[in-house]
Amino acid sequence: MKRFFLSISLFVASLCMYAAGDVFTDMLENYRKLGGKPEVMEQTEKYMHVSLSDSAYVEMYVADNILVVYTVCAPICSSCARVYNKEWEFLFPLEPPFVSVFPLATMDRETGRIVWTDNDKWEYK
Repeated sequence: MKRFFLSISLFVASLCMYAAGDVFTDMLENYRKLGGKPEVMEQTEKYMHVSLSDSAYVEMYVADNILVVYTVCAPICSSCARVYNKEWEFLFPLEPPFVSVFPLATMDRETGRIVWTDNDKWEYK
């Protein structure tokens, strides 16, 4: 589990430092260099959904800037969203319009619009 979180942390750091080019190819190559085995689930000209593991995935939408949604499930899913410029410089985070312990973001594949839902509905067993 520690190795997984270290890989995710290094992956996010590499996203912030990597120069622009073919954004999707660069992102996949960076994760492979860190020992990950990303699997492209869906890809269009501007959108990409990549499974990083059984419990984590990334969605990206490239327009004037790069919108990235990171989702981790352990055991309940929670997301965070970030905006980067084409040089992978962090611009700002995107927050849900409500307070939630486990906000879940989904991205519209056509427009890059993020829809937030409250994923607090779980039971402690």
